[in-house]
Amino acid sequence: MGALIAILTFIFIIGLCIGSFLNVVILRTLSEESIVFPASKCPKCQHPLKWWHNIPVLSYILLRGKCAFCKEHISIQYPIVELLTGIIFTLLFMKFGVSADTLFAWVISSLLIVIAGTDIKEKVVYDIHTYTLIAVGLLYAIVVTAVSLFQTHIAGTPIEFTKYFVLNNPIFISLMGMLLGAVILEICARAGYLIVGTRAFGEGDTFIAAGLGSIFGWRSLIVVLAMSVLIQVIIFLPIFVKGLAKNKDWKTLITFTVFVLFAITFYTLQNYRVITVDNIVLYTICAIVLAALGIISCILIFKGLREHPENRTYMPFGPAMVVAAFIALIL
Repeated sequence: MGALIAILTFIFIIGLCIGSFLNVVILRTLSEESIVFPASKCPKCQHPLKWWHNIPVLSYILLRGKCAFCKEHISIQYPIVELLTGIIFTLLFMKFGVSADTLFAWVISSLLIVIAGTDIKEKVVYDIHTYTLIAVGLLYAIVVTAVSLFQTHIAGTPIEFTKYFVLNNPIFISLMGMLLGAVILEICARAGYLIVGTRAFGEGDTFIAAGLGSIFGWRSLIVVLAMSVLIQVIIFLPIFVKGLAKNKDWKTLITFTVFVLFAITFYTLQNYRVITVDNIVLYTICAIVLAALGIISCILIFKGLREHPENRTYMPFGPAMVVAAFIALIL
């Protein structure tokens, strides 16, 4: 037990240090600076920092959230990102243990944190981060496929390239997930032109969805996206419900409620193996119904925003997808 605690503590500290680096990546990507040079400095007075000013979380506490030189307040972003990274790395290690899965999960979570960081801070998503996310997802699928084929070969089992093999191959599932993620988000985004005269989501969100599709595959992607919508609504819920009630838009409220309940039910039935991909007909029908309810809800929401432009409040969708991805990775 003591050894396990020591290992988890070590992993948590590694996560804190990686989180400190991710803060640098987020801020220097936004400022278009190199993430290597120059050395760490105060963003206010530009004074180079000493090594003891960069100890994750601890330095922020000891400095009382202020620069050691100019005494300006240090953004709370620094300890938050460090702590979140430490916690996420520890949880992922507890799930996957000492394995290649853990390394891939750490890389994926680091990319997701950076993507959410730039989106929250400046409402911008960078191609380099989303393209890398897609590449890591596809690379993981290739590695899993290669390992599986190697183990099959070692076991002396003949490899038959049947239709079943192709459809259930991790590479095919990843590629289909990538395409499906991009298509779904792009359709929803462009539906905004028809309804409110502008994109419903930024172009970066399309690439985030493609990245999540490459990681989770097409079978789980719809649930992850549905969870993203639910998370977005929970964050946006007070303003959203207030606007619907104010305008007496009961149709939208009821449709969206049905969508959320169906998504929760669909996920629960999958979790308890009541609905599985083995029953492809039932699974496909449920997935189509879920997607249809989501699209109808979006159309009604956009229609309401067009009729009542005073209710428009932009919130980036990327962070909601990132949170949903973490939930899917950890649970």
